This record gives sequence, structure tokens and C-alpha cells, in this order.
Amino acid sequence: MQLAFVLLEKNVELDPVRVRMALSRVWDEPIAVAAGSGEADALSFSIGERDALILMPIPAPIPDGEAETMAGQSISSLGTEWQLRTHEAHLIVTLQEEDNRATARRLLRFSRLIAGVVDGVDGVLGIYCGEAHATHDPDFFRDMAMDDSLLPVHLWNGVSIAGNEERVSLLSLGMKQLGQPNLKLTGPRAEGSAILSYFFNLLEYVAKRGAPIAHGEAVGRSAEEKIVVRHEPSPVAEGESVWCVDLPG
Repeated sequence: MQLAFVLLEKNVELDPVRVRMALSRVWDEPIAVAAGSGEADALSFSIGERDALILMPIPAPIPDGEAETMAGQSISSLGTEWQLRTHEAHLIVTLQEEDNRATARRLLRFSRLIAGVVDGVDGVLGIYCGEAHATHDPDFFRDMAMDDSLLPVHLWNGVSIAGNEERVSLLSLGMKQLGQPNLKLTGPRAEGSAILSYFFNLLEYVAKRGAPIAHGEAVGRSAEEKIVVRHEPSPVAEGESVWCVDLPG
């Protein structure tokens, strides 16, 4: 099962037909309303032959400011004007699946279905993905999910940023969803935007590859550059490891 929270400006009545049409535009499988009227009760949609997407309206915000805290870990909040506004309600969105293997296609499918929910529901303020440890701008979420030119690892990972005046460190937070260790990338602070781009390029590479980069393997931004990867204990999750890439400079 996959789970996300769609944050709403206020409680709304869901339109089953509108939501189903929006879902059908973003994912090419048969989708039908299975149960629910949208009037305060859950809506259920059959996805394909065996799976179900369920939208449960909750007329209250996510408690304890959890979603707001996670907004700071979304790439959509870095260097942009987007800030999560106060939400008064939310939808619990679950995808119940027969195949629960940790694959990129499975995450992509859920991301695109959430993009359909964004288009099919009024007043969406943010998308809180607990496994990613991030709350995303809904427009950013929809655009990334629907971009055929990339795998949207940006949606599946919050980013923890640390460093000093000379160097910056980026740590991904959601690769466990793919059965992989998170990435810790460090480099010169002066190359901040290029480092961020390379960070997500590496995450997309291992997501497509379907396997982590082993300790002792090399990566690089060119055919000539060889940076040896090392594995070390995670700085934020006890008992887990991260793979580390230290850029020169």
C-alpha cells in the first residue's frame, strides 16, 4: 500500500465523476468509481483489474504541524516563493496494490494518480508524502509527475541540507521506498545549483538501474572524473547506511 496526504484549503465535497476523469487523463489503465458519493465518505476507484485508489476526506489539518515541517525539505521550497499555506482539511490517499514490490514504476504510478487528484479536487495547497519526508507544492508535484523526460525522484525524496561556508552536504530522505540506501553528496558551496542538479541525476540513475551503487564503485560528471563511492552509517537513521559522493573543490 502507498500513502499520501493531499492538504486542502477547506473541507470540500468530492465529485466522483470529475475525479475519475482527472485520474483517467494521467494514467492509462481502466479507472472506475467503485464506491462512495463524495459527500463526507470515502471515494474508492478501481485501478486496472486488481488495485484500488481510496480518497478519505478528513475535516481537520494534519496534527502537530507535521506537514508544515516537511515543506522545508521539499525541493519545491528551495529558491522559490512557494510556502505552504494554512490548511483546514486533507485527504488521505491510499493505493492498495496486489504487487507491492519496491519499483520505480510503482512509485511513478502513484505519483501520477496523485497528480490526477490535484486536478480533480478544488483548493489543494500541498502534497505531504510521509515516506519521502517532504511536503510539495501541488503545481510542482503535478508538473514533475507528468514529465515524461525524467523519473520524478524529486517527489520521492525530501532533502536535508547541511554545511559550512565552504562546503554543502545534501542527504536524500526517501530512497528506502525503492529498497535502496539514501545518498549523501557533498561539494563546494559555490557550485550549489550544479551540485543540486547532479544530486538528483544520481538518484534518478540508481532508481532506473534498480540497484544501489556499491562501496568502492566510481561515479563522475564526465568520462574522465572518477569519484569513489563509500558507504557509511546514516547521520539521521540508526541502523541504516548511506552512499557518499564527495565532489572535489
